[in-house]
Amino acid sequence: MFAHRHSDGLDQFNAVMGAMRGAPDLVELGQDGRGEDRFTTQAMIEAEQRLHRAAELMAERQRHEVNDADRKAALARAELRGLVLSGEQADALAHVTDGRDLGVVVGYAGTGKSAMLGVAREAWEAAGYEVRGVALSGIAAENLEGGSGIASRTIASMEHGWGQGRDALTARDVLVIDEAGMAGTRQLERVLSHAAEAGAKVVLVGDPQQLQSIEAGAAFRSLVERHGGAEIGEVRRQREGWQRDATRDLATGRTGEAIQAYDTHGMVHEASTRHQARENLIGRWDRDRQASPDLSRIILTHTNAEVQALNDAARERMRAAGDLDDDVRVTTQRGDRSFARGDRIMFLQNERRLGGDGLGVKNSTLGTIEHVSPQSITVRTDDGRSVSFDLKDYDRIDHGYAATIHKAQGMTVDRALVLATPGLDAHSSYVALSRHRDSLDLHYGRDDFASEERLVRTLSRDRAKDMATDYERLDPAQGYAERRGITFRERVVEIVRKVVPERTVAADPAAALRDARRDALIRHARAADAI
Repeated sequence: MFAHRHSDGLDQFNAVMGAMRGAPDLVELGQDGRGEDRFTTQAMIEAEQRLHRAAELMAERQRHEVNDADRKAALARAELRGLVLSGEQADALAHVTDGRDLGVVVGYAGTGKSAMLGVAREAWEAAGYEVRGVALSGIAAENLEGGSGIASRTIASMEHGWGQGRDALTARDVLVIDEAGMAGTRQLERVLSHAAEAGAKVVLVGDPQQLQSIEAGAAFRSLVERHGGAEIGEVRRQREGWQRDATRDLATGRTGEAIQAYDTHGMVHEASTRHQARENLIGRWDRDRQASPDLSRIILTHTNAEVQALNDAARERMRAAGDLDDDVRVTTQRGDRSFARGDRIMFLQNERRLGGDGLGVKNSTLGTIEHVSPQSITVRTDDGRSVSFDLKDYDRIDHGYAATIHKAQGMTVDRALVLATPGLDAHSSYVALSRHRDSLDLHYGRDDFASEERLVRTLSRDRAKDMATDYERLDPAQGYAERRGITFRERVVEIVRKVVPERTVAADPAAALRDARRDALIRHARAADAI
């Protein structure tokens, strides 16, 4: 189906299908819940097996215990700061500090996961462990660090350090992986395998219902299903009770109820076209920023192209209000851009050495420009630091009034404005509609959504990713095989039986598997041509 939808004509489709037929490691898994044929590769099956072996090994170990005295002392210090954990947060704290090398915390958006982790950090450190944090995106890592005090970076940055022979985990390390659902199978497998070999503890934190991994797989969801963990469902981020209820609706797949709640309170705004919806959104943003300049806000949408259009429109309003100095044209990695003192700016690449003080910036760090020339820029980041850099050394920047929803997972602001477009689904809408403390405004055009009913239907689409092992749940030998480290090659016969049960497995299982793939692809191509 994918090849049929995305091919530019029959010739390209036939070329793609021919290449697929010749792929030496393609494996048919069966059909998913939507009735679509699903395939994977030998390499992906083996990566999943390594992931599950590492997680199971860590779940069986108990090498990172925190005693009751250290845990109670951390709780007491938190209470002196005015932080009183809820029952769910306290249970999660007990879970992640119970000594096991693998911890799992599933929490809805805005449930105070980072606050709980801050208390856990104090307990771990009192017990003599070194605590590190990572997340897929820079903004998520930044918010983990700000909310918990755990020094954090991106997963890519950590892995880069490993490749350079730096920052390897040890048995005295506790690694917290926030927004773990955004990490792909291969990436999470590499991290867990490294941690298991080093004897470190890993705590996975996230929500499988939020943004899915950009890379293949649903590793976090699979680990949650296999190992369980602590759950935090009491939403705290939104100040209004009905908005907290709406976030719970989003978290549990009731997107329509959430949108209806915001519509009832006058926060869903229809326009005749997307262009008009964009103009209406920017007008509301401009009025709000002038009326409440001390509040934080972000504009969210799905695509980079729409982000640029929203950034340009926001700058026009800033210019008209006299809030920007003269433009300076600079060359960035994304092309030429005009920046001025007073502009909002977003950093697009991790740079730990930036600023000269070793604090650095991360991908998605936001700030306001204090000085700009064609050669250099000085920025006051939202966490209060002054960062100066030469554009010849760092040019991964763009305007920061609007951002894609993928850059916003893990972000908290006072007010959020969302431009809905047809690319949204239940996962991205859950993230977009739950970033705010005070208010949310959702805008859309009738050229994208003919009615609010169509809007709800689109924003409710379930696009959850899957795992190869999702299609092997009925195999009682799977768990044993993974624990024993049995590889894909040793399970070819079993996989062939599962894929084509009506056939007798040939003496040459690899040949039988190739035949099965060929027949499956022919069936797939015929079905696609019939659409």
